[in-house]
Amino acid sequence: MAARRSQWTRDWERNLRNLERQLPTPVRRMLRQLGKNLREAQRQLEAARAERDARWAKLSTQLRGDASRLLRQLRQAGQPSRPKTRRARPARGRARRSRKK
Repeated sequence: MAARRSQWTRDWERNLRNLERQLPTPVRRMLRQLGKNLREAQRQLEAARAERDARWAKLSTQLRGDASRLLRQLRQAGQPSRPKTRRARPARGRARRSRKK
């Protein structure tokens, strides 16, 4: 649903337009240009904020991943080492032949 403007806002804008009409043409042009420049600056500011938020989200995601990986490594380093056991099957590759006697 579109936002509705209040009566006060409409009156203010109407009064501003009336005042603008009473100003000399060069001043009127300058005011219009200032308004355009202000809107452009606001647009650029919003774009910069959106970019900042996206970068922050990406960096915080990376940081959380790095922190959890580091924590996992620290937990593994703190655990007692397991005794090494022999493998039940030989490693892949050439199969060993038993010697015949």
